[in-house]
Amino acid sequence: MARILSIDPSGTGTTGIYFKHGQQEQFKSYKDKDWQKHYSFIVSLVKAYQPNILLYESTNYVSLRGKDMTSLFKLLGAVEVLPVERVKSVPVNQVKALKDKLFKGTKQIPNLTYQKGRGKG
Repeated sequence: MARILSIDPSGTGTTGIYFKHGQQEQFKSYKDKDWQKHYSFIVSLVKAYQPNILLYESTNYVSLRGKDMTSLFKLLGAVEVLPVERVKSVPVNQVKALKDKLFKGTKQIPNLTYQKGRGKG
């Protein structure tokens, strides 16, 4: 059975976490300005849930308009070597393209529904 830990890493702000094991699903977030604390939080989740797949959102870093990405680079490098069977990344532009299709209703994922919320959804 797949145990998936999905991460939207930040390194200096909020890291979003989603974990699924069978029917059990959890959403969490971690806020801090220190990338090492984000990493420690992720390590604690890997130890607690023992996922066999770790999936994280990455970026191409090209159009970040002057943002200092050093902390995020360090966090992603550390995540890549976690003791998990498979570590995979998904480019943020693919995530945003899928989100746009889901919000417009041109694509659907079984058992996933769009509900109005804060911000864009």
